[in-house]
Amino acid sequence: MNQPTEKTTWRRRLAAFWRRCLAALRGPDPVPQPAPAPPLPPGHLVERRSITPIDVAARGFAFQFQVHGVFVWSSDGLERQHLRSLVDRFAPYAHRYLKGIAAGLARGVEPHRGEEFEGRLRRRLRDLGDWSYTRDGMKVTCRPQVHIQLDERVQQHIRPFWEELISLDYERDVAARRARHTARTSTQWAAVLDELLTGPVPGAAASMTNERLADVVREVLKERLAEQQTLADAMTALGPQNEYAREGFFDLLEEHRGPA
Repeated sequence: MNQPTEKTTWRRRLAAFWRRCLAALRGPDPVPQPAPAPPLPPGHLVERRSITPIDVAARGFAFQFQVHGVFVWSSDGLERQHLRSLVDRFAPYAHRYLKGIAAGLARGVEPHRGEEFEGRLRRRLRDLGDWSYTRDGMKVTCRPQVHIQLDERVQQHIRPFWEELISLDYERDVAARRARHTARTSTQWAAVLDELLTGPVPGAAASMTNERLADVVREVLKERLAEQQTLADAMTALGPQNEYAREGFFDLLEEHRGPA
């Protein structure tokens, strides 16, 4: 068996030393990082686009309605850029479809009845539900939200009518406020009179310096006295055999007299 020579040993030591130097210069080996989690699939996405105003003729074809609003586009599982691409492609189709529906309904509505036309159009769109469009296996839906504007010429014509209606509504509101104030005041006066008439000396109210209040109190006292006299006469006319009825009249008389 051959023994390693001194030269071979020296070479081995030099190689080992060189490997240690390289390892020191290279630094520690990098720790392997876990692979990133795959991105979550897109969920429900929504894209809103304004509707280019649509002019449709009202009944008689002399005036128009103008349709405004937005298209609400939505998708499930598509990237945002794919949704927008499909919206750009199908928006003209949705616009033409909406115009056809609106034009058919507008012909049956007078040009000043914008609220009626808006209601009809919204009900029709609600009945149709969402509109679906598909390309290359990707699907989007569209739901229009609309409101109606009258023809400018019609607005100018009916503006005086609405101005008058606003004035009448304001006057009615003022009258209602006055009536509520009067009712509160009357309730307060009624409470004062009731306290005077049911007090220990109701006749003293007639000596108040406020002549108007004194006159009212005198009139109420006259009515009270007349009612008491009527009850007293009826009770007197009853015979001894009508004791039950006499007790009832006595209770009524005491209620009209008030506390002594």
